Amino acid sequence: MKPVPLSLRKRLLLAIIAPLCVVFAISALFDYRLARETADAAFDHALADTALDIASAIRETDEDLSVKLSAEAEDILRSDPSDSIYFAVRDSHGRLLAGDEDLLPPAMLPATRLGNQTYFTDVQFRNQPTRNAVYLTSSPHGDVTIIVAESVNKRERSSRRIMTAMILPNLAVILATLLAVYFGVRRGLAPLEFVEDEIASRSPRDLREIDDSVTPQEIRPLLSRLNDLFGLLREAAASQQRFLADAAHQLRTPLTGLQTQIDLATGEGRFSSDPERLFRINEATGRIGHLIGQLLTYARTEPATYLSQSFEPVALNDLVEQAASIFLDQALGKEIDLGFDAGPATVPGIPWMLREALANLIDNALRYTPRGGIVTVSSCRREGGCELTVEDNGPGIPVAERQQVFERFYRIHDSSGDGCGLGLAIVKEIAALHGAVIRIEEPAGGGIRFALVFPIP
Repeated sequence: MKPVPLSLRKRLLLAIIAPLCVVFAISALFDYRLARETADAAFDHALADTALDIASAIRETDEDLSVKLSAEAEDILRSDPSDSIYFAVRDSHGRLLAGDEDLLPPAMLPATRLGNQTYFTDVQFRNQPTRNAVYLTSSPHGDVTIIVAESVNKRERSSRRIMTAMILPNLAVILATLLAVYFGVRRGLAPLEFVEDEIASRSPRDLREIDDSVTPQEIRPLLSRLNDLFGLLREAAASQQRFLADAAHQLRTPLTGLQTQIDLATGEGRFSSDPERLFRINEATGRIGHLIGQLLTYARTEPATYLSQSFEPVALNDLVEQAASIFLDQALGKEIDLGFDAGPATVPGIPWMLREALANLIDNALRYTPRGGIVTVSSCRREGGCELTVEDNGPGIPVAERQQVFERFYRIHDSSGDGCGLGLAIVKEIAALHGAVIRIEEPAGGGIRFALVFPIP
């Protein structure tokens, strides 16, 4: 299955959102690193101040060094509501002068150590991550190393706060930008939606030019080509209509002449000795004329021929009343009781097509209903729609063939009628054009009932 291509709106949104998200991620990363480095620098500065405070408590004697740090001062030094503070003061031989015995100088220090400088390292001390400040100072008895270690609770909490403070405003800005982009794209594509709705709402017969006065400049060449195509289709439809009219005239003229010659020969008594031959000639001529008429009608109902035609209100009851005068003689000739019940019902449609559909249904009923039968034609308006119905008490149609009868030139096996197999195909085309549903039912007394159900406008 071929993947469905993305709409223009989705493509524009993706083209804007994807780079925007990448920029947001990179910007958030750099902003977070900068803010974290600033915060870490402040914490490191405080840690270095603690190391300097301890250095100020170192006392020198003639023989040795000592750290004069009272218990109260040490408690103040170690007091922190969030982190644990450790320290150690060692001489040049590594001997502990004050502080925690297990706090050792980190191994990773510069090879060349300068005095009175502070170095910072991250190490694990007592199974927890710590930040160490190592302060190196000089004395007459050698170098002194002051190590101050602090757990990183404050730093992690500060990192989370920085992350929240950075992400939430940026995320709000991104969401606001996305909304602005979405509505901007939607508004920018509104003219395209207008064109889409304009084309989608048209039926195959609507070949009016699309108004491009409100459309963006970028799609006007496309609309111009569409309008040119519509013009060519209008010309083709008009040309085919003219051809059909000419063909109908050219075909009916020789048939009329042939019928006239038959009538003249009959009047002169040419067939007095063989009336059966006259009957067969008349029957064949009538069938040829009917077939030609049906072929032309079917051709006129194809989409290419009605593209330039428009719908208009059509009263179905008027069509029923008109059919009464047209088919009355044919019904009397077969001694068929042809009844009409013209209830008020109006639908949008092409008048000649609906008239032709009804004529084909009545003609079929009269052809296949035996002598002395009953045919009823009616129109009405119901809750489900407007109906045009033709019912007879003829042989009916087998259930298995009720869909096949709408195919061109299909005739029911062992049928007694003399139809050409195009009548119901014409009815099907006309019904499809008008959005009508063909319902085939079997009346209680036998026979068949065809109902064209039109949606209520």
